[in-house]
Amino acid sequence: MWQGAEQEFATGSLPIELFDALGSKGVFVHKPDDGIPRAFLRNGGLCYIHSNLFEVCTPECRTPMEVVAYDKACEAYARLASWSFEERTGQRIHFYKTNLARDPKGEVPYTTVGSHENYLVERSSYLDNLDLLIPYMILRQVFVGAGGYVDGKYMVSPRTIFPKKIFSETSTDYPILSTRDESHAGEKYTRAHIVNGEGARSDYTTFLKHGVTTYVLKAIEMGYLESVPEIAEPINSNREISLNLEGDWTVPLKAGGEMGVIDYINAYYLDPIERLFYAEASSEEDRRALSEVKWVLDKLEQGLIESLDTSIEWVIKKKLAENVGAYNLEGGMKKGEARTTLLNQYMAVTDPLFDELVEERKVKALISEKVVEKSFLNPPVDSRGVLRVALAGEFRDSIKSISWAYIKLQPKIRYQPIEFNELDGWTAKKVNGVMDQVRSYL
Repeated sequence: MWQGAEQEFATGSLPIELFDALGSKGVFVHKPDDGIPRAFLRNGGLCYIHSNLFEVCTPECRTPMEVVAYDKACEAYARLASWSFEERTGQRIHFYKTNLARDPKGEVPYTTVGSHENYLVERSSYLDNLDLLIPYMILRQVFVGAGGYVDGKYMVSPRTIFPKKIFSETSTDYPILSTRDESHAGEKYTRAHIVNGEGARSDYTTFLKHGVTTYVLKAIEMGYLESVPEIAEPINSNREISLNLEGDWTVPLKAGGEMGVIDYINAYYLDPIERLFYAEASSEEDRRALSEVKWVLDKLEQGLIESLDTSIEWVIKKKLAENVGAYNLEGGMKKGEARTTLLNQYMAVTDPLFDELVEERKVKALISEKVVEKSFLNPPVDSRGVLRVALAGEFRDSIKSISWAYIKLQPKIRYQPIEFNELDGWTAKKVNGVMDQVRSYL
């Protein structure tokens, strides 16, 4: 399933300057001349400033593991921006892959800095079955939550303080799912746009997040997942699960009674996924993701949360906070301040703490530096990102703007956009076909 991730980085008050610093390193393949700070990257992804935040998103990826690699490449672009800015100014600015922040305007206690997920899904089966997805979106935090403190309380998923609605086109409602219709593909498809996601440094957590969500969406699309019990007051349940660190999570059902969260996930989501895998072709990566999430859920069900302290983000960070005294922080900090500082260091892609934990085998890694470097430099093979990068490289002076699914040439050449809605099969031959079409207008 084609998918991708968008990551906002908390950087302070100079995001445009940081954007320009990144551009000076030659990694922008196309930046429109409209003055809006956005640019496609050499790996087919996009960097832009959104709501005064520095944001990097992956190119279109085929698999969850590919998303992990390109998510790490997003972190690398953020680091490069920081280094470049320091070279220019002598000032070092950290990039935090965090999921909430203090509101700089002081209008509310917290604002959000987070991660969005995007999945290309068949339009009718998705829109007709959104009720099947909602419980999963509430419950999945037990294995994909990013963890963190809110008002001095540790939460499995800090982002659960934000949602006001399940669905909305308006970002200020902090919905769990955005209903804005932007597929960047043909009319047959729409985008499952999950806007209440959380960024994680843990490869393992990101792999499970995209893996299991992919299979839930696919099970719905293929008809293997047809009914689930409705959760009573899902927004409240979302928060209550997040505040419970013991693992004995339950949710009230609209039909009456309650059900254990792990039992619910196993019975209503993993069982249909297993049937999907049995009936349809599944890859080794698919089977690994299913096996890993079953292992995680089994540990959670047994109350062995501490056994996940090298793999699941919220457990990794909880252990860090509990053992803050083992880390050499500046003296004079109160315990709460020291915990916050340590978790900020963990989430800063410009701080060495996370990499040190990986080297010491205190955090599990799935992606090698070599794979990340390749993902930083190149689009996914045979993907639409290959076409965008090729178009930008050859026709730089003739292009007015590039989008995910079309380019616009300068008006003196051609007024109508040239579309490329398909995501599959962008071989050299297919890429050259579009390149020849563009050449014919020049």
